[in-house]
Amino acid sequence: MLRINKLDLLSFGVLIVLIIVLSLSACSPLKTAGKIQISINVNIPKSVETKDIKHGLNAYIDEVSSVELIVYDSANTEVLKQSVNKNKDISFSFELPRGGTYKFVVNGKRNDNSLVFTGEKTQTLQPGQSYTISIDTKFVNGYLAVFVDLDDELLVMYDVQELRALLKDSSGNVIKDENFQITPQATRLSISIDCYPRVYSVGISARLKNKATSEEWSNNLDEIAVSVEIKPGLKSVLDGFRIFFDPAEGHPQITYKFGALAPTITGAIYNVDTNELTINWSYPSSIANAKFYVYFLDKNNNLSLWDITTSHSSTQELLGVDFWNVQKIGVRAVVNGKESKIEYIDKSNVNITSINVPLTSSTMYTLFIRSFYDSNGDGIGDFKGVSQKINYLKSLGVDTVWFLPFNKAKSYHGYDVEDYYDVEPDYGSFLDLENMIKELNQNGIRVVMDLVVNHTSDTHPWFLDAVENTTNSKYWNYYIMTLENRDGWNHWHWKINSKGQKVYYFGLFDLSMPDLNFDNPAVMEEIKRIIDFWITVGVDGFRLDAPKHYKGWDWNDDIPGSAYYAKQIENYIRSKLGSDAIVVGEVYDGDPSVLSQFAPMPALNFTFMYGITANHEGKDNLLVETISWVNGATYYLNVNHFPFIDNHDLNRWISVLIDQKYSGDTQAGIRQYLLTNALLLSLNGMPVIYYGDEIGLRGWKWNGDPWDLPVREPMQWYANQQGAEQTWWTKPIYQQKNITFGNANVDGAMYDDPNDGVSVEEEQTGYSILNFFKQFINLRASYPALAKGSLTIERDWKNLYVIKRVYGTQQVLVLINLDATYSNNYTVPAGYKWVWYAFFNDTAFEFGAKNESPLQNDTNWTVNPRQIYVFVKN
Repeated sequence: MLRINKLDLLSFGVLIVLIIVLSLSACSPLKTAGKIQISINVNIPKSVETKDIKHGLNAYIDEVSSVELIVYDSANTEVLKQSVNKNKDISFSFELPRGGTYKFVVNGKRNDNSLVFTGEKTQTLQPGQSYTISIDTKFVNGYLAVFVDLDDELLVMYDVQELRALLKDSSGNVIKDENFQITPQATRLSISIDCYPRVYSVGISARLKNKATSEEWSNNLDEIAVSVEIKPGLKSVLDGFRIFFDPAEGHPQITYKFGALAPTITGAIYNVDTNELTINWSYPSSIANAKFYVYFLDKNNNLSLWDITTSHSSTQELLGVDFWNVQKIGVRAVVNGKESKIEYIDKSNVNITSINVPLTSSTMYTLFIRSFYDSNGDGIGDFKGVSQKINYLKSLGVDTVWFLPFNKAKSYHGYDVEDYYDVEPDYGSFLDLENMIKELNQNGIRVVMDLVVNHTSDTHPWFLDAVENTTNSKYWNYYIMTLENRDGWNHWHWKINSKGQKVYYFGLFDLSMPDLNFDNPAVMEEIKRIIDFWITVGVDGFRLDAPKHYKGWDWNDDIPGSAYYAKQIENYIRSKLGSDAIVVGEVYDGDPSVLSQFAPMPALNFTFMYGITANHEGKDNLLVETISWVNGATYYLNVNHFPFIDNHDLNRWISVLIDQKYSGDTQAGIRQYLLTNALLLSLNGMPVIYYGDEIGLRGWKWNGDPWDLPVREPMQWYANQQGAEQTWWTKPIYQQKNITFGNANVDGAMYDDPNDGVSVEEEQTGYSILNFFKQFINLRASYPALAKGSLTIERDWKNLYVIKRVYGTQQVLVLINLDATYSNNYTVPAGYKWVWYAFFNDTAFEFGAKNESPLQNDTNWTVNPRQIYVFVKN
């Protein structure tokens, strides 16, 4: 018999109760212990584009009045709800009594309880822990209702095959493409579209079928596009589209009935120096509460809002805007919430202005950026380096700088362009260039760009496309190309494309420089676009590279054809920049009859260069033979030619004189160098000097590698050639080529050495070459007659040149004797004042200003060998 005592029974009962409690504990969250501390941070939605730029990009956030938090447990039961006023930083803090999985929902609401943004996050929480939870949010969608009315007459003639609403963002991307539900013979169709909040351009695409002919008609989608803003949680309506048959056009049309009168644009001005656009319009004063929205339409047909104003004009600095890429500027009126259509002005009708840099015709300085001044220590000159040396250019007295090419190019020199709409990366950014131009203009210096359009690089995308796709390429006729055999023909070259085709092309200068086809009108239109682009960037003029070769199959072939196209380009530039624009052609020929064919476009005067370098100590009739030819043609203003002695394609003149003409006699070479440059700087037109001329920089071209590079070497700023901003880009090239001549592998300069007296630092004082150039160029700036006066050759003898310049009431006489042996005399009329001189004979080397009293009588003046006198009469 089983016996159970009371103690055992009690123990058994306790055990059963404990088991039941533990079981319930495992099954029910109500028995979980440990509160949870929660902090919620709300991340407001990211910025979106709105119409009202006065509110910045937070306009929708500004509409939020309160933010609520709702917490749901795993059974989707609401366990907590809190609300806070909207602040800059939105957060919640609270406790939950037990662990588990929870969903946290955040809603931003307006005063009317409509949603603006929402966000949620689900997270499993452990009891007794603290959590900081961040919840990302996004704007809720808004809604757009679009209504289209179809005229009865239209429906008699056409069946509607398709009707679509396309919504684009400001970049032109199609965000929504929705089809209307077509109801036969319905005169009013509608569609409702849910959209993420932003500004949209809404267009209607229609496809109609003529009932009688079965011909289909469809519209240009961008022809009518209406701007609309979709706000979070709200409905917007576009009720104004209409499709009708237009008997005048003979086909259907789509219009939109705008709710407000459009403004009338009266003009626009863009100042390239201040980067400010001013646009003006008229609007009836009787219409109150009008606001005006200013838009830019770029070349890809992307529309962007730029300003909102209540006045009838807008002036804005175009920060962050590439104005060269703008196609049109538009203005829309908004009156009591109703919009007008956008009225546009084409950018070609915008008056482009610049700081008024007067055309003084003083002196043009040819500047090779790569060799000039280095701002960042990489050894390569750059745009910022030029900006840092503006005071130096001003001290020289130059008022115009011609920059060797700064387009993105294949080679160091830039004459094989890869992109006409970009800058050489070695020189800095586009912004660096724009700042450089602006600063030069502000300091009274004009900017002339090298326009290299005779040919491109063989790595230009146009050329690569033409070679690869041959006759199917848009650019096939941009070049002179054929698939027919041209082996053995002068200046013809070939490349083989990926299909194995042998493509022949014409390139006068080199196989890496294929010629453009000027007989193709599309090429001339492209050149005009290039010119427009750079005028908008801010250049003041252009030097045309190789215009003698725009046409023809050899070096002297079809010069009239080349001149025809060169003059077309010049006319176009002047139509954009005005009659005083600087335009000059590099017509590489010493024959005046060739140069004058390009008139009225002035040319670089190769006749003078060849004449003076062949007759450095003078020649009878030298001036008549080298500059008088310009009087036989009609030129713009007084800048009828651009005389020069040195350039980037020639042996440096001072090296020719010292090493060749005077067999190593440095002093004799320097004397004649200064005398011949004085003659150059006394001429009319706009004399051109090459960077480094002013310090006597040396250089000889080589008949082999590295070819022309030694005449384009770094500008020498310091005696030891090692200053922080000194360029040295040539050094690694010489090292790679193992060229040790002149220690070029050490200092990057073949013909200039440390402490050789040839540097800006070493020529600051005394009778230096630098000070000579500074003084004589500044004479042109000081005496307008010397810079832009008429020119009369009073004497043109081997041992005496007398040049008379007259401008208004001012007259200047320059007397120069280039001869090393013989003197000559000239009678200086009464009233002239002796203002400057230079003596470079065997016993004297000096120059400077004079302040003599005006001559009381006609005076017989003796000009000894290698002497210069300058007289002025006011």
